[in-house]
Amino acid sequence: MNKQRKRLQELLQKPDILVLPGVYDALTAKIAAEVGFEALVMGGYSIAASRLGQPDVGYLSMTEMTQALKGIVDATELPVFADGDTGYGNALSVRRTMQEYERAGAAAVLFEDQVWPKRCGHMAGKQVIEAAEHARKLRAAADARTDSDFLLIARTDARAVNGLDDAIERGKLYLANGAEALFIEAPQNIGELETIARAFPDTVLIANMIEGGRTPNLTAKDLENIGFKIVFWPCSALYVITQAFKEALTVLHETGTTKGYEDKMMHFSDFNRFIGLESYMELEKRYK
Repeated sequence: MNKQRKRLQELLQKPDILVLPGVYDALTAKIAAEVGFEALVMGGYSIAASRLGQPDVGYLSMTEMTQALKGIVDATELPVFADGDTGYGNALSVRRTMQEYERAGAAAVLFEDQVWPKRCGHMAGKQVIEAAEHARKLRAAADARTDSDFLLIARTDARAVNGLDDAIERGKLYLANGAEALFIEAPQNIGELETIARAFPDTVLIANMIEGGRTPNLTAKDLENIGFKIVFWPCSALYVITQAFKEALTVLHETGTTKGYEDKMMHFSDFNRFIGLESYMELEKRYK
């Protein structure tokens, strides 16, 4: 029994919306857990940026994503939602991705219906595969898992390609083929979010808030009132850390010291405490 998956099922039974920050490595996962979040989402956008210094345009392999997932899962005891992209191939490839992610400890996985190589859901130029093909992929994913608590999420990017009506029809098909939650990516206004909620009144619906993206950046309570059960803020950590690090390095580059930025930084002893150094020192004493 996987306790993170059991915990996720418990969280989904609660009346409140579940708010998930995006993380991309063990450190960002630990920070989110320290703040008090109850679950996390691992997104390929941030992992592509942090690992490769490249945009989210399908450069990452399933193996690289599984390695990133395992590092995040091992860093905390929180349920982790894993980005399965398109499954990295056909239905048989999706089976393997599902198996690898389950072994790595993910509590939930999402598969999207983009053409590979894919791109971030809020970027222009996306393409989607035939709905029937993605339905077969989802059936393969459902068949491959061994833990019934492992949540299978269908994502569709059809809104930007074929319009909202097609995205909704795809959502219905995907839910009929094994998906247990639905993520319609990049609705463009509150009215579209409300239309999605009306179309799926009894479904676990997921919203995605990207600062500067195509969907209005609403509050979690706003989305809960509309009818959504889960909301991701997948890129916030990446954007904040990139901006803060750039500012700190600018101070260092221009002044030859970080003193002008120290009041915004965590210092040596505080970071050692956060990262858990004391517990390792106690272990050292035990084995001397």
